[in-house]
Amino acid sequence: MKNILPVRIMACGGRVENAAALLLKQTPQIGLREKNTAKIEGKAFLILDFGREISGGARILTFSDCEKRTVRLRFGESVSETCAEIGEKNAGNDHSNRDFKVELRGYSDMTFGQTGFRFLRVDTEEGARFSIKSILAACDADEREERGSFECDDEEINKIWNTAAYTLRLCMKNGFFWDGVKRDRLVWIGDLYPESRAAHYVFGDAAETRNSLLFAREEDPLPEWVAGMPAYSLWWLIILHDEYRFGGDLAFVKEQLPYLRGLIGQISACVGENGRTRYPGNFIDWPSAWEEGEPEEKKEELFSGMNFLTRIAVQKAKNLLAAAGEGEGDAAAECGRILSRLAKAPCPVRRQKQIAALGAWAGADVDKEVILRGGEKGLSTFMSYPVLTAMADLGGAEFAYGAMKKYYGGMLALGATTFWEDFDPAWAENAFRIDEMPVPGKKDIHGDFGKACYIGFRHSLCHGWSAGVIPFLAERALGVKIAGAGCASLEIRPELGGLKRVKGRVPTPRGNVTVEHVLQADGSVKSSVSVPEGVRILR
Repeated sequence: MKNILPVRIMACGGRVENAAALLLKQTPQIGLREKNTAKIEGKAFLILDFGREISGGARILTFSDCEKRTVRLRFGESVSETCAEIGEKNAGNDHSNRDFKVELRGYSDMTFGQTGFRFLRVDTEEGARFSIKSILAACDADEREERGSFECDDEEINKIWNTAAYTLRLCMKNGFFWDGVKRDRLVWIGDLYPESRAAHYVFGDAAETRNSLLFAREEDPLPEWVAGMPAYSLWWLIILHDEYRFGGDLAFVKEQLPYLRGLIGQISACVGENGRTRYPGNFIDWPSAWEEGEPEEKKEELFSGMNFLTRIAVQKAKNLLAAAGEGEGDAAAECGRILSRLAKAPCPVRRQKQIAALGAWAGADVDKEVILRGGEKGLSTFMSYPVLTAMADLGGAEFAYGAMKKYYGGMLALGATTFWEDFDPAWAENAFRIDEMPVPGKKDIHGDFGKACYIGFRHSLCHGWSAGVIPFLAERALGVKIAGAGCASLEIRPELGGLKRVKGRVPTPRGNVTVEHVLQADGSVKSSVSVPEGVRILR
């Protein structure tokens, strides 16, 4: 557990004396003769800013003069969230308590809460009297070494990588990947594809991927779909494949074969002879989810999305079967039949770039205008990896980096220190930052927006699925792509896209790969590459 001091007092009201003492680094132990404390009397409040999103709680070191001991604590991912009442703009205690009352004691050191937050509001009652030495954030973030790194001559892109890596770190909990640290503290297996891929490039081997795959499979055994969603069973296959490609653990793959074979049969039953899928529910991501009253064309595009996602998953399942020595078996043959049927279905996509990007990933013929239209508009944090990859393929790396900077940079410009469950650049118009007190006449970027299950303050501002930007940058800017199981072979083909210099480390099971690419005066790129023994480079 790491103690973090607040960096500023956002606001205070009522009789609060010497609040600045709470910003001082003092010995984190309460004593009998403390001389520098904050004093609070009567009905009062203060709001602390800890500088960045934190996973954990609040450690309060109380000195003497404790009367009317009950205080209200409100943790917030934004300042405005700390000021909201339960139910106001969907503020609540979903998945973790973030608004509750506690009792303080004299000469005490107690820790309260376990949630995701950057700001803390403390409210006292009439008749209260407190003397407080310190209020610290007790941070429980994973502290493993970051084996991977990224640096380029564009500081905003560097900040995007580092913020995504920090977001990922906070969402690695108890041996699993969580979706978020305030809300969605669950193993949503489809959602964690970007997390597992990002972990490969930041930490190398991460047991969280295998643990999460096993947990999801065991929680929803066949004929159930993972988390009750066919798309998440498809993502389960994709994650298993890409985990094998990184780590090369064939024994783990073979342990999953009975489940994999059964899942292939279940998928096959949902693909008609005309290639039309008939799953019990179509879901790609929340921004593309159809709601009553929206155009039917959007609803129809979800069938295209499920067709593409099925193609990707089934092809990867077929690859796994071949690696396990079952390339000529019944399950592999069934994969071939499924893919043949899927190819028959017309899959038009005219509206949503997330779905068009899945089509590009699946090898379908998609309209590149759908993917490139509007640049960052239509991106989603969960689907950032396939969308940015398709943008780079169809519009060039410079176009994709520009869209990435406007989208992820849009969150940074609003005060983000971790990346969000979702973001629409249109929300930023006339909105105040998450690290500002509410501004009259302006929109609340946290409380006034959202969609579906994350409306208002229920919206998570630290969501691990936003980390898909990391594998995108690693594969494109660093140019390092896995070409053989266990990283036995790698492709190194950097796409600077307007950058002048890129360097970094990429973890593999055999050791770290280091690369540096520098743009030369004649437009060529000079690359320096160092690889561990046993890794073959394809250029």
